Amino acid sequence: EFVTLRLENSDGCSGRLQVFYNGTWGSVCSNSMTLKTVSLACKELGCGDRGILETRLPYGRVSGPAWLDRVECGERNSSFWQCPSAPWDPQSCDDLRDEAHITCTGRQPETPPALGTMCPNSTSCTGSCSSACPSHPAGLCLLSQCPGRSLPSPDREKIRAVGGENGCSGRVEVWYRGSWGTVCDDSWDMQDAEVACRQLGCGPAVSALDKAAFGEGTGPIWLEQVECQGTEPSLQDCWARRGDSGACRHKEDAAVNC
Repeated sequence: EFVTLRLENSDGCSGRLQVFYNGTWGSVCSNSMTLKTVSLACKELGCGDRGILETRLPYGRVSGPAWLDRVECGERNSSFWQCPSAPWDPQSCDDLRDEAHITCTGRQPETPPALGTMCPNSTSCTGSCSSACPSHPAGLCLLSQCPGRSLPSPDREKIRAVGGENGCSGRVEVWYRGSWGTVCDDSWDMQDAEVACRQLGCGPAVSALDKAAFGEGTGPIWLEQVECQGTEPSLQDCWARRGDSGACRHKEDAAVNC
């Protein structure tokens, strides 16, 4: 199971701390959370080496899962993921006041990381992520969590199906850097198609097609080796590589029937 952190509804380094687990984003509860735990979360997020836990939170019930509670990092822990915690549980806490909202205040990198930086444990996320990215045995990255590499919202929501009879079948294209580009069919399967069809607003996937089934696209190939679990809200929330390696050609453009 691959996990990563994000700050929800935040363009910077302050917001509600969430963890991606079991194909879904959920809250992290603040019970037993110390400044050491917050600082390691900030480090994991690429937001420096210090932070504070916000305490003035509203009353109410948590919406969605709350995956983690009682994360207790000590001086011997150098990574958020090394810290002991209560077992994974979607109902770890149910009160909004118990959710962890943090603001990172430590020193941050002065320049955005270059392409091809190495990820933790020396897994290469070539062309995709920063040194703060979550690792994956296949060298993939959660592009939505890579500082300087993710698609800005609302651009990340822009997707289309080209070449079919309607907008719910065709070659999958996503919008990035001011232009439409295709998705490589490496590892493209029904789980990836499910996410694309949902993002298109077209219901469940009928088939995941490869080898430019709806014709070859032109221009850039924005995503390679997409690995979705099928429950993600968008393709960018799946493990993938940014498609600038030159390893894929348009004869390998991915497509869907929804």
